[in-house]
Amino acid sequence: MRKTALFFLAAGMAGGLDASDMVSIPAGEFTMGRPKLTSDDKTNMRPHVLLDDRPTRKVFVSAFQLEAKEVTQAEYAKFAAATKRRVPYHWQGGKVPAGAADFPVYNVDWSDARDYCAWKGARLPTEAEWEKAARGGLDSMDYPTGDKLDAKMALFNVQTGPGPVGTFPPNAFGLYDMAGGVSEWIADWFGGDYYSRGEDKDPKGPGTGDYKVIRGGAWSDNAKRATVFFRNWVRPTQRTPNIGFRCAQ
Repeated sequence: MRKTALFFLAAGMAGGLDASDMVSIPAGEFTMGRPKLTSDDKTNMRPHVLLDDRPTRKVFVSAFQLEAKEVTQAEYAKFAAATKRRVPYHWQGGKVPAGAADFPVYNVDWSDARDYCAWKGARLPTEAEWEKAARGGLDSMDYPTGDKLDAKMALFNVQTGPGPVGTFPPNAFGLYDMAGGVSEWIADWFGGDYYSRGEDKDPKGPGTGDYKVIRGGAWSDNAKRATVFFRNWVRPTQRTPNIGFRCAQ
């Protein structure tokens, strides 16, 4: 048994995620990646590292469950208290800031997110799972609810920081904040050639790497970074105000 699993058995696992907080994503195939060409795809105006969301490909994803909302600061506080985990550095006195209990937790790194999910008997979603879920069954669309995104649909392109989870309309699967809010940690290591070389059934990305994938865009991102296919990557030790997570089973 892995050391992480032993630790959580000793610390007392939370007993799993509440079924009412989970959304069932059906098994099936979807088109993964950016379906539309842009004017600079064939020029040197678009950095080649940002062409990693193509080519599109059909991917089969087995049935799984995903939390309807991003993990909140109040939920993370229970984990930190039970496991003596470090808390986000913006928590003065180690406590959730006043009025922020329902905000997504942030200033947590990839291992914090992974271990929280393990404590709940869950895990982080893979990149393919996250994208399938974010699309809500709308293949070839740019955003979780269609081809447009505005301030009534998601929290993005602002300087005021995150807000309460679940404020904006969900996608067709019933998932909230799959665009904007905070970007979300993904289980996979980042691979620039993942779309052209990845597996086509339940892919899990490269076996190792220097960066972890984050998805969904954040309050600080413009609309182009909040699409269902935009891929971003950061070092797994990074803790910032615009990255959070949700768990999968």
